[in-house]
Amino acid sequence: MVHQYREVEDKYDVGPDFALPGLAVDSVKRIEAATYQLEATYYDTPDAALRRHAITLRRRTGGKDAGWHLKVPAAVGRTEIRVDSQSAAVPRELATLLLGVRRGQKLVPTVTVSTTRDSHQLLDGDGRMLAEVADDKVHTVTSTGSSAVDDWGAARVDDWREIEVELAGAGDEDLLAQVGKRLRKAGAQESLSSSKSGRALGDPPEVTRPKQLARLVDDYVQTQYAAIVNGDLALRRDINAVHKTRVAVRRLRSTVKTFGPLFDQAGADRLEAELVWYASLLGDVRDLDVQGRRLSDKVAELPKDLVIGPVAARVESTVASQRATRYNRLRRAMNGKRYLALLTLVEQWRVDPPWTEAADTPKKTAETYVAAAEKTMRRRLDRAAQPEADDDLLHSARKAEKRYRYACELAQSVLSGRTEQAIDRAKALQTLLGEFQDSVVCAAMLRQLGMRAGTSGGENGFTYGLLYAQEWATKRSTRAQVIREFC
Repeated sequence: MVHQYREVEDKYDVGPDFALPGLAVDSVKRIEAATYQLEATYYDTPDAALRRHAITLRRRTGGKDAGWHLKVPAAVGRTEIRVDSQSAAVPRELATLLLGVRRGQKLVPTVTVSTTRDSHQLLDGDGRMLAEVADDKVHTVTSTGSSAVDDWGAARVDDWREIEVELAGAGDEDLLAQVGKRLRKAGAQESLSSSKSGRALGDPPEVTRPKQLARLVDDYVQTQYAAIVNGDLALRRDINAVHKTRVAVRRLRSTVKTFGPLFDQAGADRLEAELVWYASLLGDVRDLDVQGRRLSDKVAELPKDLVIGPVAARVESTVASQRATRYNRLRRAMNGKRYLALLTLVEQWRVDPPWTEAADTPKKTAETYVAAAEKTMRRRLDRAAQPEADDDLLHSARKAEKRYRYACELAQSVLSGRTEQAIDRAKALQTLLGEFQDSVVCAAMLRQLGMRAGTSGGENGFTYGLLYAQEWATKRSTRAQVIREFC
């Protein structure tokens, strides 16, 4: 069975002679003490993929929470995912969640941590647990040989003592702060490491970073890489990270296109083709999320006497059915060889992008690429503004606008003071172009629903036609506003 918990804790380094202060702060009415012997083996890929993303995976024996634990970053603290399994092999549930992060690599043991824990459970007047203060004496054995085989080879041994203060269900941040204040006053220091395994293993291996213009571009690429991998983990946990992941993919693809001369052409073409494929899968889901919310709101805004038939239910069921189909297609792809190959390719770009000599120029050179992106956007807007222009031309202008905005974001530190205004103006244009495109796709769905309602018993196409007319009007007015304000 899989369980999830929100872990919010503070860690403190203390010396061997540290004396634990009194812990009976305001809300604590009783303290229960116990001692446990814990042993945990931590796992990672040979290239430390989990550590790089602040993820820990361990198998613990002893104590009340023996089993497999996966800890992943959260907005506050971390989320701990537990599997009640004593298997020596990584449970399938956790291996599957980590498939993208590890890019299909094997998970291998990296460090064993033996802990003598003096636990102090802080309880309120009703006996509810507020927090646990764990006084840990830690002994670690770290593999310094090949962790990809059963024989760990050489080993490094470390010992230290630390204090963990972890909130329980009835605790709050104020309690955490009060206990922390007492610990610091007694001589404890906030730990620089978020986990025992992290302290034992040290920082993950770093890549050689480029200089000049390449460094500016690489900083942006690194950020998008992290967002793509974080999105992978969120999607596998059934968290709707489709939009954030799609934006990161678009930003990475846009960077490769805008700053094309900095990269080997064949390598850039290969990456772009795979990013287009993945973005399309994400976009198919995201478009239905947008359509569902937009059409539901539109139906709700109509006077009741103009909603003829089960319009809201039909919209909801149609969108839900189509989204489920496309989401399942996305998840199947994420378990396939092509997707894992894409993540491996993106990892290669993270470590060693295929730079050309053009990358070894001053950062200020970024202005040239931003200017070229702006010129392309202007040209496409002018073309879309022509009376005979079709919807596809304005959609093409929207893509160019995004590419320009992302280029401004990337190069903001070296551009002139007008950059923020340029980004704000580009965002305003994107909002209008997004409204235009949403009208286009929603109108297409309404047309299909209206035609189907005309041949279905108990339904009527009137409301769909009314909504279609609204979208048509929105599309025309939005197009006129874009031309008036930006062309």
